[in-house]
Amino acid sequence: MSTSRRNIMSVSWGDHLAFGEGDGRLDTPEALRRKMDVWREELGADTLHWRQSRTRHQGRTQTAPGYEPGERLEKKLDVDWDDFEVVPALAREAGIKTYLYVVMFDEGWPLPSKVERKTSFHNSGHGQEVAWQSDFTIAHPEYLTVDRSGQHRQWGVLSMAYPEVRDHLCRSFQRLLDAHDFDGLFVCLRSQSKPAELADEFGFNDPIRDEYLDRHGRDIRTEDFDLQLWRDLQGEYLTQFFAELREVTRESGHRLGVGCARGDVVGPPLGNATLLWRDWIERGLIDDLVINQSSSQCPSLWIRLWPMHRGSGYVQDYRTGASMPDIEEQLTEAYGPVINGKPTELYVARQWSEPLPSEEAALQAHDAVTGLVFSSFRHDNAERILAHRGDWTV
Repeated sequence: MSTSRRNIMSVSWGDHLAFGEGDGRLDTPEALRRKMDVWREELGADTLHWRQSRTRHQGRTQTAPGYEPGERLEKKLDVDWDDFEVVPALAREAGIKTYLYVVMFDEGWPLPSKVERKTSFHNSGHGQEVAWQSDFTIAHPEYLTVDRSGQHRQWGVLSMAYPEVRDHLCRSFQRLLDAHDFDGLFVCLRSQSKPAELADEFGFNDPIRDEYLDRHGRDIRTEDFDLQLWRDLQGEYLTQFFAELREVTRESGHRLGVGCARGDVVGPPLGNATLLWRDWIERGLIDDLVINQSSSQCPSLWIRLWPMHRGSGYVQDYRTGASMPDIEEQLTEAYGPVINGKPTELYVARQWSEPLPSEEAALQAHDAVTGLVFSSFRHDNAERILAHRGDWTV
């Protein structure tokens, strides 16, 4: 196959180690080297998004008493080499760029009660008997997004309205970049957090409340207010974070990519906060934009996340297609006019789509699209996907 394509391989190494087979486990540098050649030759990948595992993210793990698979999983994830040291070096030898893949709305949650775990869990494959939460949100639960009553928070989801949160994330990401040899940083807006029951449930933190009151003279906690203005304000704080992160990565010489849902809202499971992606491009805040991301399904194992908590009230919903135009139409009428002539490169995520060469070729041929993003696990372990879809065990 031609290697002229400029595609991205998204690598969730933990999934490979826990559920892959043969070279598809990526458990040795040699296996990884062989797979890099395959990704480049078969899928035209010239870039890797290498996901940060939680072993490098300071936090606390809680396991339900007697849950033996947790111990088996730890053994499968235990290897004797440092992926952050090995991956950039191997990729450079193969002529491939590497981005450190990080998340910003995925700070975890405490282990729920035994009763709650029976009816409310991340998915049947993992997350029911084990929970992880970052040290930052354990120490500062006040920075999690809050509902209108001010009493309930969405676990794992930080509010970008706080300067302290933006500073914490910038410093955390930059420490990892400084310590290793990645070419760029990829910030993903996906979240594994329990979905909001209603799309406009969270986002009433004090800084947002105060700013909305100053601008529009209404208290969003106690008075009627314009929902769209409030959603846009949340989007402004997200954009402010990217502006601050851009300064950090520009100084260190790293490229900056962002992955988000297709369309104009953050979407499930987070809410209707506006994605001001046009501003990101016009202001030159990001080098790469990856669209078509989904938090509703695991991109590796293809299992539903939080199947009993879907949430409703989204003004655009990528799960159902509600208020979402066809992707070709959206590329032509929305993304193309903004991105053409700009240095930002646009990629379309394919991790949540069945492999369809004709569809992929049509997307790659679009003037606005630089390339596609594929899941390394799904490519390398296709037979296991077919055999175990929905029924994964460690």
